[in-house]
Amino acid sequence: MGKNSALEAFFKPKSVAIVGASSDPKKPGHSALKNLVSMGYQGKVFPVNPREDSILGFRCYKNMLDIPEPVEVCVMLVSADLTMQIADELVQRKRRFDDVTAAVCMSAGFRELNTKEGKQREQDLVRTLRSASIRLIGPNCIGVMDAYSGFNTNFDISAYPKGGVSILTQSGAFANSFLFWAERLRLIGVSKFASIGNMADVSMSELLSFLKDDESTRVIAIYMEGFQNPREFFKVAREVSAVKPIVVMKTGRSEIGLTAALSHTGSIAGPDAIYDGAFKQAGIIRARTILEFYDTLRAFEKQPVPGGNRVSVLTHMGGPGTICIDEISSTPTLQLAKFSPETQKALKSICAPMANIGNPDGYVDLTAAHYEELHNQVLQILFKDENIDMVLQILAPSAFLDQKLLVNEIKQACQSQQGEKTFLNAVTFGEFATETRQGLEDAGMPTFEYSDMLARVAGNMANYAALRKSHSKKAAIPKYKPSLESRSAEVISSASQRGRISLLEPEAYEICNEYGINVPPFRVVESIESAITSANEIGYPVALKVVSEEILHKTDAGGVMLGIASDSDIKGSYEQLTANVKKAAPNVSKPRVLVQKMIPPNTELVMGALRDKTFGPTVMFGIGGIYVEALKIVGFRLSPISLDDAKKLIHETLPPALIKGVRGRGPMNVDSIAGVLVSLGQLLEELPQIEEVDFNPVLPYQDGCVAVDARMIISRSR
Repeated sequence: MGKNSALEAFFKPKSVAIVGASSDPKKPGHSALKNLVSMGYQGKVFPVNPREDSILGFRCYKNMLDIPEPVEVCVMLVSADLTMQIADELVQRKRRFDDVTAAVCMSAGFRELNTKEGKQREQDLVRTLRSASIRLIGPNCIGVMDAYSGFNTNFDISAYPKGGVSILTQSGAFANSFLFWAERLRLIGVSKFASIGNMADVSMSELLSFLKDDESTRVIAIYMEGFQNPREFFKVAREVSAVKPIVVMKTGRSEIGLTAALSHTGSIAGPDAIYDGAFKQAGIIRARTILEFYDTLRAFEKQPVPGGNRVSVLTHMGGPGTICIDEISSTPTLQLAKFSPETQKALKSICAPMANIGNPDGYVDLTAAHYEELHNQVLQILFKDENIDMVLQILAPSAFLDQKLLVNEIKQACQSQQGEKTFLNAVTFGEFATETRQGLEDAGMPTFEYSDMLARVAGNMANYAALRKSHSKKAAIPKYKPSLESRSAEVISSASQRGRISLLEPEAYEICNEYGINVPPFRVVESIESAITSANEIGYPVALKVVSEEILHKTDAGGVMLGIASDSDIKGSYEQLTANVKKAAPNVSKPRVLVQKMIPPNTELVMGALRDKTFGPTVMFGIGGIYVEALKIVGFRLSPISLDDAKKLIHETLPPALIKGVRGRGPMNVDSIAGVLVSLGQLLEELPQIEEVDFNPVLPYQDGCVAVDARMIISRSR
């Protein structure tokens, strides 16, 4: 049986054995069995407990080998030290009857304890089950649920409404909290649920791929703490997000515990920063708060993905409407829609004279002179306007309005619209508006309590719509092969043999030249006369920099001289540099000197790459200069990176005004900057000895960009 068939068995098994089922209502083994029944599961159920004869009307069996009928899935609800006994029974059963396909181990006491015993127990469990081709979810989880098949191992959640939200979670408690929160007002319906615990066998990536083709799944919710090999996950996520939205709540954003690094790139590249870039690269929507996570999922489940980012706001309250407009204005993925002349005319003909129509664009404030039918009429007009992609309505049901009638009028307006425009509602006044909220939710129109969150969710939906369109173009991802014969490989090999962990600046420039990365013209000299000759060949002004294995921090040692404009200046600068170097490093009697063309000043960017221990080859881009580590205005992408991904990274990291050019500086050549980022990815893929790369600063111009300074860290162990 293949992987997909095994995963199908986790959600739609024909039969299940619950080992550790109990007649004691206080034990999880009782709740799990009870919830399975209440969910409406129609398959065969076999409780297993040597001390019980029957539980909840089901005959109880002494062990897995006693069950006389086929068993497709086994649920383990026993102590960790008993799981190996159960695993052995499953293997025996599989070899005898060829029936068990999957197992869910809900027991704790494995790798999560971070003990030698716990880790070994988990390894033994997986190895034993794999010997019989039995797939495992867990251990240390609350299992799976399918609202459509009725299969449920969750000992906290019983019957739950069917719907389009599928949940993958590394925390059962967090996911259950979401379901309990949403249940009272029927805010969501569930398709699939998988608490994956330690992911000892079945991974998040496999389940994500499975949900891509699940017909009842409209949106995928992921609670993530992190895992050892995320690259496969992001590869799968990019494919899935082209079809269905993925919304992630990722914890562990603090950077406590980061170790010292040898480059700006390494010091800035916190795990969460790379995760954030990878989410964007894969088309995943990342929620920053729990409420944003909950609310974004609900919107995607009940409403269509918008066709664009043009928003209209309908309200009858100035304050909440202004709050919503402020949030829209600060959300880059949204813009206020401009009403067509027909819409303007139609709205003015039915609204009160004091109503605010189109000031600002896309805004309608009905004021207190609103009534139930007016909402219907206005919505119909807005839904017909081709300039509008999303309609956001803000309601505070007044005491003089009939809530039930208001809901019916809104429903009629939605039913009458020709296309499928995204429609979201903020319903304020809390408990007072319960009838309105419930009516709209039941009709498939998600409601939110706060008007700023209404705009934030709309921004997430518009962002996903744009991401899905761009991913559908299938941008070419470069493929590289490591090279052992290039000049770059020779340079690295030579440095490594000398015991160095970093390349000298001219060595780094050689590699840049081979990979098409522009650097200033340079020469390496050993005398004043050669420096003068080189400066004339390159053209003034020039800089002088010491080139020495003994001196890592050139500026601190006085080994850098800038702005040299003539032959006479070179002599004094050269003599001063050599004197400074001799004082800082007495062993360097006659240093080599880099003569480098000075490049006109411009906006300073930083580009880098590193071989992260978790993510592998990773590319970095941002605002550079001396404050790069303090400001950390940077973004990341996993390598290899496509040209389109590189451009997106540039536009999301830099303010638009900076790209267009400020204070007399011309616009940046985004294509050339993106090309360097692609080359950085190529460099890491083809030169496995390179650990970190820093280009700071990189100066962008209208006709290209230049890496003014290059630093490369290599590994002697590779």
